[in-house]
Amino acid sequence: MANYKIKCEAVDIRGESGTCPGSAKCRKGEIYILAARTPEPGGMCGRAFAAVHPMAFAMRWSEKMEWEKAEHVDVICPDGFVTYRLSRIKE
Repeated sequence: MANYKIKCEAVDIRGESGTCPGSAKCRKGEIYILAARTPEPGGMCGRAFAAVHPMAFAMRWSEKMEWEKAEHVDVICPDGFVTYRLSRIKE
């Protein structure tokens, strides 16, 4: 059975500053690893985590989901500011 860690990278932030205007102040290029203790090593916005978690959880336990069109899935945070890219870490 698959048990992948998931790389979650902030690949795009709307606006010119490169920093999310929300309370967590996510910056473009930040990377989180979603695994048994999530996210590692630092924290991410709670609202964004709630948005990416269902897809990340499905990706952790499967080789590929039907809704995946590439080797990654993009998820936009609930506030619409940050696009996160989820991909499997195949070790």
